[in-house]
Amino acid sequence: MTLELVNELGDIQVRVVKDRQPVERVQPLHTGDSAPLISIANTAGYWATANPQTAGQAHLLTLRQLVKQRPVVVGFYCPCWGRYADPFLATLIQLADQVERAGGQLLVFANEHPRYLPPVALQAPMTVVYDADKAVAQQFGVYAETDPIWDRISGISEEVYIPALYVIDASQQIRYHFLDENFEGFTDHTGLCNAL
Repeated sequence: MTLELVNELGDIQVRVVKDRQPVERVQPLHTGDSAPLISIANTAGYWATANPQTAGQAHLLTLRQLVKQRPVVVGFYCPCWGRYADPFLATLIQLADQVERAGGQLLVFANEHPRYLPPVALQAPMTVVYDADKAVAQQFGVYAETDPIWDRISGISEEVYIPALYVIDASQQIRYHFLDENFEGFTDHTGLCNAL
């Protein structure tokens, strides 16, 4: 599109403005959907998302292996959520104990390397996984480059995930989901634990 701008002296300037790319909205998974096939690897003392073809097999775990042991709660956390980050992390830490008591395991994907997370997050009974390229978040539909959160939520200026929690059973079916697209906070502890 071409715009003609007139300044205070009456000079006309022509500007070409590119059309904005169409927004492809995130498509989060919901209860009843199948969980994606994901792999994580223990690399240099921390867990990170992994490609099964390129990762060493010795320290590689898949979601399929994890859910056969016990139900898995998958969570997504971004320290760059602004004021929302600390309360949600506190909720995850509290949930970690509840999930453990209910016989499950909490797997939290973060867009920040674990060494930069608060020590209290790493001491909780949960596994924090570095999702550097946001691949797992994209597979769960809680992140899309074309639908940035900062377009909708004030105070967030980086590409981040939608806060989300999923309970996944032994058949890799999602038995419970929580999506906080409006950043209002998680309060359904009982519903999540019942789904375990």
